[in-house]
Amino acid sequence: MNYTKLMLVLFHLPILAVAAHGLFLYKKLDFGLKLLANYLLGTGILYAISLFLWFQHINNLCILHVMVPLRFVCLILIYKHILNGYVRWWVLYLLAAGFCVYSILNTLFREPWNTFNSDAMTSESILMVILSLSTYVFLMDKRMTEHLQHFLRSVEWINAGVFIYYSSSLILMYFGVHIIQAINPELSRYTWIVHAILSVIMYYCFWRALWKRKTT
Repeated sequence: MNYTKLMLVLFHLPILAVAAHGLFLYKKLDFGLKLLANYLLGTGILYAISLFLWFQHINNLCILHVMVPLRFVCLILIYKHILNGYVRWWVLYLLAAGFCVYSILNTLFREPWNTFNSDAMTSESILMVILSLSTYVFLMDKRMTEHLQHFLRSVEWINAGVFIYYSSSLILMYFGVHIIQAINPELSRYTWIVHAILSVIMYYCFWRALWKRKTT
């Protein structure tokens, strides 16, 4: 196993550890953080399956076609809870449903299940950046901080993780496609290492969200 492959494997460990931590705390969490734990468990299972397929030398890109709409819906449910009273629930549900339909159609007609679904991931990143930036604006409203109360510190960590990951991924998606097309496969793995680092940063923020709630 070469260096880049080893790094990709090692970066899965903290992600799986945070998912396991969410499972361990699940019964102790309030509703908002249970939604976060659901996200961690769902994506953690998919990451584990992806890693297993990779070890078996089986194309694991199909996992992305499941993970992208799944994690988008999970995050929408989290933001629905956060933005209750600020954004109407049906707007977020419509956004989630619309994205799922788009993602399915993209897999069926544009980017097959065994290829990298860059269009869906780019669209996901744009929508989540807009949603996270909107949440930062809402957080400047004193009424919202009073509404969130003990959940506020967790929300700050969740939103920070979402913004850092998706804004950086958006840039990586744009340049990554050109890198993969222009250079050899070995060097292109470094784009995946950068993506893995971004994922670890987001999961660290989510772990801090769980920790902040537990200690307040």
